[in-house]
Amino acid sequence: MIEAVPERLDGSPRQLRRFWSDEFKATAVEQACQPGVNVSAIARQIGILPS
Repeated sequence: MIEAVPERLDGSPRQLRRFWSDEFKATAVEQACQPGVNVSAIARQIGILPS
């Protein structure tokens, strides 16, 4: 069993949580709700992960 100790985690990459403005979220949802739109393509266009 591998034990995680703080010294081993110092070099691990840190992921920063991103916060989106209400305006950005409203625009993204509006674009994604258009008929016939590809949601994954919109996500890539605005710089977020499709998931």
